[in-house]
Amino acid sequence: MSLPQAAIIDELPSPDAGGVLKSTSSREPLAAYAARALYEFDPIIATNRAPYERTGKGGWRRAPGGVVTAMLSVAEATGAPWVACARNLAERRVGQAAAGVLIERNRHAPISIRYAPTAPEAYAKHYGVIANPLLWFIQHYLWQLAYEPVIDDPIYAAWEQGYVPVNQSVAEAVAAAAATSKKRPLVLFQDYHLYLAPRMVRERMPHVTLQHFVHIPWPTPQYWTVLPQGMRDAILDGLLASDVIGFQTNRDVRNFLSSCEELLGLRVDHRERAVLHRGRVSWIRAYPVSVDVRALHRLASSRDVAAEDTLLAAWRPEKLIVRIDRTDPIKNIVRGFLAFEKMLQRHPGLQGKVRFWAFLQPSRQDVPAYTDYLACIRSTASRINAELGRPGWEPIRLEFRESLKRAVAAYKSFDVLLVNSIYEGMNLVSKEGMLLNQRDGVLVLSENAGAHEDLGQHAVTVNPFDVGATADALAQALSMPSDERREKAAAIRQQVCSEDAERWLMRQLEDIRQLAPRPSHRAQIA
Repeated sequence: MSLPQAAIIDELPSPDAGGVLKSTSSREPLAAYAARALYEFDPIIATNRAPYERTGKGGWRRAPGGVVTAMLSVAEATGAPWVACARNLAERRVGQAAAGVLIERNRHAPISIRYAPTAPEAYAKHYGVIANPLLWFIQHYLWQLAYEPVIDDPIYAAWEQGYVPVNQSVAEAVAAAAATSKKRPLVLFQDYHLYLAPRMVRERMPHVTLQHFVHIPWPTPQYWTVLPQGMRDAILDGLLASDVIGFQTNRDVRNFLSSCEELLGLRVDHRERAVLHRGRVSWIRAYPVSVDVRALHRLASSRDVAAEDTLLAAWRPEKLIVRIDRTDPIKNIVRGFLAFEKMLQRHPGLQGKVRFWAFLQPSRQDVPAYTDYLACIRSTASRINAELGRPGWEPIRLEFRESLKRAVAAYKSFDVLLVNSIYEGMNLVSKEGMLLNQRDGVLVLSENAGAHEDLGQHAVTVNPFDVGATADALAQALSMPSDERREKAAAIRQQVCSEDAERWLMRQLEDIRQLAPRPSHRAQIA
């Protein structure tokens, strides 16, 4: 059955996305590598969000986000169909075609999308009650546990009538796609929206190969007890149907292994990073996601970015601190402002010479905690500007826009890049910014950001909760000798270039090829 086709013009990803994966000249091209590594598999990608979404004019555009950016490479290299939730009326209409839709793209291979049907009320409960905020807040340690969350009938209803059936629908769509495979199906699940789906697919197709990559942090077992036992057990059981489970950092791997051991009482091998469950072994690995180096350099040298460079130069102060973020509470923007204020108070000679440019994108304004946090961002910046500002100098430049070219201009021009996340799976801004910066800028980096595992030894490390220490770190970064700045910046660029997005993907494919059991073989822990 042929797929309906839709023409599309590709758009650039958002600042968080990290670029569009391409091969680098120093390694085998990704398409060739994927064909060789996965010669015995027919891969299928499964995510909450499809890689393209309908525009108001009936066309298609690239969806934002790092998950989409990262997994498009697999789809392009292997021709893998992409299964996603039908999240709105337009996608539900397109998804009525059982075979899905074929997106024709300029200068790139077409992408095949299958939409898993979802009822509007069920999807609203799945995404708006369970996935966000309940799981997101748990996995980023955001709940004020003395007051919230309140696990009551609406939460149970959202789980049973939203999260479970949406995962069931995705599993059914994945199984339908896998049924047409000519080789061994390989399903690549992504993130916290689809924790239950691997077990549902495994029950239908026992010999399918499954991988699940979790893009956000995995908290300690104790924090998972915020969830009722039935829910957290179902999440772990769903994930453990996978042959390989990937996380951003080794800390996430350790926390997951401990969760399996303490919450389910499972047999865990911490040295081999493996879990035995229902007679199968799941291998737990860290794959720190990265950026597309060549695509970012190409964008940084474009005419559009050059125009933004000129605009920035017209107001740039002697010293510039930059942050580029969504207005998500995990980003810790307010404490960053308070630290900047304290730095100016402790070092009055910097007043009038340095500005803090916060280039922000409002996020999830349908969630009360996010709207409240955005209001706090605005009020804190306004107070600091009113109390410390003077004619011709505003300490904090607060800007709300979504513009990749403007973000890249900011990357190129900062003296200090502040990333003080409370907890975060990775944070690609830290890698993108240091890759593109042209002033030997210094990275001030939270020890709780996943990027710290890769970049921390060459950054100025901060505890994200310690405002005073962060103020001192900002002052240290601004006054750092030029040779030390140059050395640290060069070391981070080298790390990002050598451990790029292509390497992230290749490592996963290699582990799938080596660790996933053959259909006739059942792995055992010795």
